[in-house]
Amino acid sequence: MSNLSRGRVLVVGDDMRIFLAVARSLGRAGYAVHAAPFNWRAPALASRYISQTHFLTRYSDNPEAWLAEIKAVVTQNDLQVVIPCCDRAILPLDRHRAELGPAILAIPGQRAMETLFDKAKTKALAETLDIPVSPGEQLTSSQSASELIARFGLPVVIKPKRSYSIDHLTTWGRVYIAESLQELTTILASVNEPERYLVEKYFKGGVGVGVSVLARRGEIIQAFQHRRLREGWGGSSSLRVSEDCDPALLEAATRICAAMQIHGVCMFEFRRNAADGSWILLEVNARLWGSVPLPVGMGVDFPRALCELLLDRPLSLPVPYKAGVRSRNTVLDGWNLLNATRHGRFENLRAGLLAWTDYLAQPIWWVVGREHSDSFTLDDPAPGFAEIWDLLKRIARRDSSEPDRRPGDKSATVRLAGLIRPAT
Repeated sequence: MSNLSRGRVLVVGDDMRIFLAVARSLGRAGYAVHAAPFNWRAPALASRYISQTHFLTRYSDNPEAWLAEIKAVVTQNDLQVVIPCCDRAILPLDRHRAELGPAILAIPGQRAMETLFDKAKTKALAETLDIPVSPGEQLTSSQSASELIARFGLPVVIKPKRSYSIDHLTTWGRVYIAESLQELTTILASVNEPERYLVEKYFKGGVGVGVSVLARRGEIIQAFQHRRLREGWGGSSSLRVSEDCDPALLEAATRICAAMQIHGVCMFEFRRNAADGSWILLEVNARLWGSVPLPVGMGVDFPRALCELLLDRPLSLPVPYKAGVRSRNTVLDGWNLLNATRHGRFENLRAGLLAWTDYLAQPIWWVVGREHSDSFTLDDPAPGFAEIWDLLKRIARRDSSEPDRRPGDKSATVRLAGLIRPAT
């Protein structure tokens, strides 16, 4: 097919990992990529692969306006597929899935939405399938810090059952890892709605491992595994490496895909202890995931394959890949390194110096093929530079007083709906 003749796709999001990887993947494949960002000044919007950007009213501000605008965008631009890149994009699409035809929504079926977007229900499903999970329970207001430590030990994890919910789309549910009685007491005092949280025993000695899959009607047709090399304390990975699929972890993913009849993408988060081989399932992301730039950079192109699957086109899968290749988000990894240095999380001074040396050597690793960058690619360098510039502006606090509004709108209140920016 000729350039931009494969179809038109709306990608909802704006981050430098999932959204940018999806836009680049589909743009390279010949799709016309339309974007619907939350952050109207996001650096990722500088990508040359975005043909149009639609600045929609945010669902959290006005659900009715959002629905009218996205329906108009889909219809007027003849969009075939809508791909959300995060939970706050998926939840409104799920609520209005019956009203957004004829475009295909890249979201799980109703049962998978109800189960896999609730960590308590995901744990219950895993237990019925004999998949190991961490001991835990619903958090209640009557539980004291000392009681929880007596039952689950230290560190102890307090995490939301849902990262976002339809009534909390602007607030991310933070994961807390308490390492002392005082810290846990402070965390419990800050939790306003304990019924939204779980308390769990911390899986000691484990590292994060992700098994990413594409499934057709419950059967996995492509799998990819990565291991986290660096992550924030309770947060996202900033440096990860490809590895061969662990048969036990892949089997767990296979059982859940079959049980939920997954038709699309899924990423299964595990913690695995390298010393004794034990592991647990942490959660399931029934959508595209933060480390997706790694497989995309290695030719395991999940976004493109997802589109082809949903449009019922031929697929040449599975695609083999090489273990030992890394990918990194430069800004996030720098932030994680700073925090690790500040809080003394390196084993010794030598380990810290080696980590910083490796970080500064990123351009060398790109050239020799050892590592891919989430932000910088030769065919689309603008988002990477825009991200650095955005960071420098925030550090200098130059744009701290700017209202968050549609580009081109000179009033504090936006009156025009469905404003579109053609690519320059």
